[in-house]
Amino acid sequence: MKESDFNSREEFVQARLKFLKEKLAELGELFQHTDPETDPEEELAFLEHIYVLESQPTITHAHQLIENGVCLPSPNDLSEAQLHDKLWEVIDKLAELRVFLENTNHLNDRSLYEQLWTETLNEFTWDMSHSLNGALHIDMCGSGSEEDTENWLRFYASEVDRAQWAADFPDEKIPPRQMPLVDRDDKLPQPHHDFEGECGGEEDDFDDFDFPFGGFSTGEDDDMPF
Repeated sequence: MKESDFNSREEFVQARLKFLKEKLAELGELFQHTDPETDPEEELAFLEHIYVLESQPTITHAHQLIENGVCLPSPNDLSEAQLHDKLWEVIDKLAELRVFLENTNHLNDRSLYEQLWTETLNEFTWDMSHSLNGALHIDMCGSGSEEDTENWLRFYASEVDRAQWAADFPDEKIPPRQMPLVDRDDKLPQPHHDFEGECGGEEDDFDDFDFPFGGFSTGEDDDMPF
């Protein structure tokens, strides 16, 4: 369902609301009531939020990008200049899809694009493109692996973080601080929100989410995988 398929934003919102309520009912979420004074845009944002949390990841960012006209050539086929431009095309289009990269400064352009092309963009995930309030954040050193943990401590962790890590894991050697390879993170697109609350990846916290209505009850291969 795309907004461009409808004559107006209002028609799209109403159709999307109907679709989401039906899908949530199939998932066992029973929509109780809607305050007639509720802004449909806020209701839509809320239902998109719930739908993402309740549904299984069924798409990849690679498929999303391709569907939106972004070609994803192998990094081996790109010069340094071409790869730089392609990387930022991918970053900007991901942001339009409500997907935002974090902690990328330890990777040069080629390494970042290679990691996105071979792994990150091919993992099954959720479609946040319709969400006004939600966003997926991809931490490029957040897998929990030993290498990513070392990179986080080396390039991103504050002195407080490092001291706490040393206290929690006294037998582990803390790598020395190191200047990042590039200065990219400050230039990365950031999410904006129309009202409070944000969905971040697989976890979410509704403590600060303003519910203006109703509620729910629970009843190194060049062959890309995409």
